[in-house]
Amino acid sequence: MATATLPAAPSWDELKSAAAGTETGMKIAAEEELRAKGEGPAHVKAKLRLFGAKEEDVRLTFYRDHAGWCPYCQKVWMMIEEKKIPCRIERINMRSYGDKPDWFLKKVPSGLLPVIELDGEMMTESLVIMQVLEREFPDIPMLPEGQFERANTLLRLERQLFSDWCGLVFRPSMPGPFGGGGRKTFEETFDKVDAALGEMDGPWFLGGDTPSIVDLQYVSHIERMNASCLYWKGMNLRGQERWANIEKWFLAFEERPSYKACKSDYYTHVMDIPPQYGPGYSDSGKEVEDAQRAIDGDTTWVLPVNLSANDLEPTPDSMNASDEAARHEAAYMLTANAKAITKFACRGKGEKGAKQFGAPLADPYAVPNLNYESKVDELLRVTASLLLDGTAEPSGGKTSQDGADVAKCLAYLRDRIGVPRDMSYPAAMQLRAHLNYVMDAV
Repeated sequence: MATATLPAAPSWDELKSAAAGTETGMKIAAEEELRAKGEGPAHVKAKLRLFGAKEEDVRLTFYRDHAGWCPYCQKVWMMIEEKKIPCRIERINMRSYGDKPDWFLKKVPSGLLPVIELDGEMMTESLVIMQVLEREFPDIPMLPEGQFERANTLLRLERQLFSDWCGLVFRPSMPGPFGGGGRKTFEETFDKVDAALGEMDGPWFLGGDTPSIVDLQYVSHIERMNASCLYWKGMNLRGQERWANIEKWFLAFEERPSYKACKSDYYTHVMDIPPQYGPGYSDSGKEVEDAQRAIDGDTTWVLPVNLSANDLEPTPDSMNASDEAARHEAAYMLTANAKAITKFACRGKGEKGAKQFGAPLADPYAVPNLNYESKVDELLRVTASLLLDGTAEPSGGKTSQDGADVAKCLAYLRDRIGVPRDMSYPAAMQLRAHLNYVMDAV
């Protein structure tokens, strides 16, 4: 394939105006206006949620992780949205990602997340928080009367599934009683979860038309199981007839605004899981190799980006408006904060921070090499232009990064695009693929 010839780069002002003028850009801008007033759909960057209440009447402040990595924060976040609880939201770094602010540590010396502050009282531990929210905000119940015994049984099963997942993914596969890699044990427990879902009408664990506390307790970890079991073990949990009830349950979640706002992608998860749980241990074989190449972007961060419900990482229509909408979302987010993003990318040829953290893609104290700022700025303007007009030609996968040094800056940025922190999964895939296209040309 011939190397692409890049077009001239418009100014950021021109690009920002063009992005704002697209249908997607106007939709995002309208949602941003609503979000500033505590209204509109659920969103990772929301700082205030009112659901029709007055701000002075808000009793709750929710402290969650900044990057959207924490599964325990995710459960509470979804519950707040499902129950429409007015709240303020503060985003705090996880320890693996950066330092926690002193003001937060004065409130919560342990630094643990999630935290709620309800009527001035601080509370930690996600399940305790969820029980308190259910008691204090009963208008939209999420633990139906008469279902307590079933709920407790299912919550114990969830802890068993979590334990079996840890044994499968975070311990090396080896024979004997002390070895990990218990695929059979994990699959059998997953069978039990699927059977429990099949006992009720509709997709939810406790029946009814909406998810319960039990569903929320399961979904954030099964979301991470989908990514990690595929990446490290070559096990695809999605779209399997054996677990048809779990698939139906996931598809029901992917229709809900509360879940669409907080769902991550497989790449983000395989980067954020080890700092929280420890390293994942890879099995050998072609299934694992193919999965890792796909999730790492070697075979998928390419143009054209074709996402579907049948992919290795399923993307149902409910979470994928169109290729154009995804491109324009990526362009809008890029142009909205262009100067800071450019400097961030220059870390790719800069110096590592004097203080390091556990997350491999987190380096908050890194020093950018601003000698590359002008060229990076130009190439990001080209990237935004291509995202807007859709004229980039079919391309290969990740660049080897052996070419121009400026490509290392673009690669640094590409590898740190997080979902949902930065943008939706379809938009992230478009931006990653377009950055690869530009990198190939330089």
